[in-house]
Parts: sequence; C-alpha cells; structure tokens
Amino acid sequence: MNAFDLTALRLQNQHLAKPEFTNPSDVVKYLGAVQSQDYTGAKWALGMRLKNSTDQLIEQAFTDGDIIRTHVMRPTWHFVHPDDAR
Repeated sequence: MNAFDLTALRLQNQHLAKPEFTNPSDVVKYLGAVQSQDYTGAKWALGMRLKNSTDQLIEQAFTDGDIIRTHVMRPTWHFVHPDDAR
C-alpha cells in the first residue's frame, strides 16, 4: 500500500472523505470519544463528519443529552455518547 492509498483509506475510515452520518451522537458513538478542550474545534470535528451539519444541530445534541462533555479519560475534556459514560 502506498502513501496515497493509506491517506485515502484513513480519510474514508474517519468519515472525512464522504460524510455519511446525519446525527452528531452517531459520530461520537462511532469514534468512541472526541477530545474537546477546544470546544469549538471539537464541534467542527463533528460537523466535518456530518451531512448538512449546522452549529445548531450539534448544540441541540448537547441540549437533548445525546452527547455529553466530561472527563471520561484522564483529566481531559471529551465528547462522549451517554451510553459510554460511567
């Protein structure tokens, strides 16, 4: 596998080349967690993986409790799916 193929595969597996998700909580569930010290940047990371993403769509996921921001791993902020937070 050459560097170009490896890069294309990574973009595909990270859902950056062709976003298929429509729900922010599905993105977080797929990734396991998203580091979110930089709240705005972390929301952008979710938005890049969503079809027809808006800031309002992502904020609503937090409001509805579909995504939470917590210290699930180390003392670092992460977005996680509620099913994965203990």
